Amino acid sequence: MREQQVGAYAGGPLGELVGAWLSFDEGLRSGSGFDVEAYERLRRVLRGCAVAWAGCDAVPREGANVLVDVFPATEANAGLYEGEVADQVMEAAYELHALVGACVALRDPNGRR
Repeated sequence: MREQQVGAYAGGPLGELVGAWLSFDEGLRSGSGFDVEAYERLRRVLRGCAVAWAGCDAVPREGANVLVDVFPATEANAGLYEGEVADQVMEAAYELHALVGACVALRDPNGRR
């Protein structure tokens, strides 16, 4: 099912966002631990979305669906772990939250973010 979901959004920053989020989230939810590679990919993709969507009046609906889930899902997944791994997941949740904010940041009247 994951491949089918990603395939529906293939191409561009939106497809990358959906794929990166599914990879990171599914790894945490399955109890596999904190996948540093998936986390770094998600961070990189969120930065790319922030740049790609900077001049847009709205974020694509599918992108918004991912963005609103990033913090609460990651925070909830921290409860599946203990000790340093739980702390690492929570730290990631806050960093990802900041990157999500950059994806939806408004420009001021002078065109700056």
